[in-house]
Amino acid sequence: MKNISLVIISSISNNLKSKALTVVFISITLMIVAGLALFFCLLLIAPAIDASVPDRTQLELYLSLIMYTTSIICMGINMNVFAFQSMTKEKSRGNLESLLATPLSAKDIWAAKSLAVFIPGLVLGEVLTFAAMLAINYIYFVPKIGFIYTRWIGLSSFLAVPLIYLCLSLLVHLIGLTGKPAMGNVITQIFLPIVLTLMINLILRSVLNAASWPFTLANFGLAAVIAIIIIFLQPRLTREKIVLSR
Repeated sequence: MKNISLVIISSISNNLKSKALTVVFISITLMIVAGLALFFCLLLIAPAIDASVPDRTQLELYLSLIMYTTSIICMGINMNVFAFQSMTKEKSRGNLESLLATPLSAKDIWAAKSLAVFIPGLVLGEVLTFAAMLAINYIYFVPKIGFIYTRWIGLSSFLAVPLIYLCLSLLVHLIGLTGKPAMGNVITQIFLPIVLTLMINLILRSVLNAASWPFTLANFGLAAVIAIIIIFLQPRLTREKIVLSR
């Protein structure tokens, strides 16, 4: 476990070594998240809160929509920026062969590399989602109807989305380590827009309520589907497969 922790820390350091890339990643994430939050606040929350009798259920829906999109965008952009470049550098520099020469197993290396990409996105996503929740509550809700928060909003934004991206990071690195990194990169590039568009459409068309347990269950179900794919592909993860995949 200690050796895996050292690999995780070293990999995170290497991924964030490029200050320019890190600044661009954080800046783009903040601009997109702030822009979407402002759009939803002005278009949906402000008119709803100014009503003679604000609908608390409707406001919960809008808050959950903002928190969910903040969480999934933060983690999605992080995965898009760092997963491909991390695997490409590791293979081109021969770092994987050096790690395979240590007592670490192929699964240890896979887990460490996956977590190294996942953790920075997790931290940024949780911080910005929590900040969005507090800002919207104290700017709009608290002065008129009090603090809004439900367990389903929290589970979807703070737990389900990170679980989805943890599984996705494991899947992408599994594919990248045993094949071509570009194959894993394709998955990361299409996953965020497809899932985000699908979920938002389901919410806006009232198929799912983002503040309800079915929406939370749907997100946990998506994570479970990715986990099943990982279990199916995991036998491919061997030292020989990693070395020959270059």
